[in-house]
Amino acid sequence: MNITVITPNEADQAKELVLKGLEERFGLLDPTLNPDLNDIIGNYLKDGSVFLIGKEKGLLVCTGAISKENQSTGRIERMSVGRSSRGQGFARIMVHALEEYAIDYGYSRLVLETNNDWQSAILLYESSGYECYENDGQFSHFSKQLK
Repeated sequence: MNITVITPNEADQAKELVLKGLEERFGLLDPTLNPDLNDIIGNYLKDGSVFLIGKEKGLLVCTGAISKENQSTGRIERMSVGRSSRGQGFARIMVHALEEYAIDYGYSRLVLETNNDWQSAILLYESSGYECYENDGQFSHFSKQLK
């Protein structure tokens, strides 16, 4: 898989992949709840943030982003893998790529949250070294110290 920083020409396709994944997970989707995806470039390619895409054989298969929490902490967001590409290790590769970008940006810590019903995501993050520091009943909140 080839991971790169998103370009304006790929933004609509990435938005579609993320929204499709959310719709599959929740069974329905209110696109107004995801306004950041209407301007991926403007929201994620600035000040310690990045939006990455993963392509396999030229096809977009996954996404992942980091946004800036503060000087030392980044937040993983918009992790999504297309349905037909799941179970092939692409999410793990994307997490690793995001961690590398975070280190390059000077972050010493990454945080993220995921829905408690998404066991595959929870297992991915736990097996990637993330520790749950809070479970609010709906979401599990994870953190990882970077080297």
